[in-house]
Amino acid sequence: MAFNDVIRGLKKTEQELVKQLAGVRGAIASLSFGSAVSPSMPRGGAAGSPVRKRRRLSAKARAAISRAQKLRWAKQRAANK
Repeated sequence: MAFNDVIRGLKKTEQELVKQLAGVRGAIASLSFGSAVSPSMPRGGAAGSPVRKRRRLSAKARAAISRAQKLRWAKQRAANK
């Protein structure tokens, strides 16, 4: 039984170390890439974890966002005059 307890203890320690390593990798990634890490970039998580693909906007959605921003800028310029 003592041998099984040692194995259980080692597995628990391994899990804790994996969590700590994930934190260290995350810190390294944030320092390497800046604080705003893109969702499409791999996270410092466990090996084999799925990487989220970057979501893309349609041309119509980009045009709508551009049009809205240009209206906001024009409104701001008009207010400053």
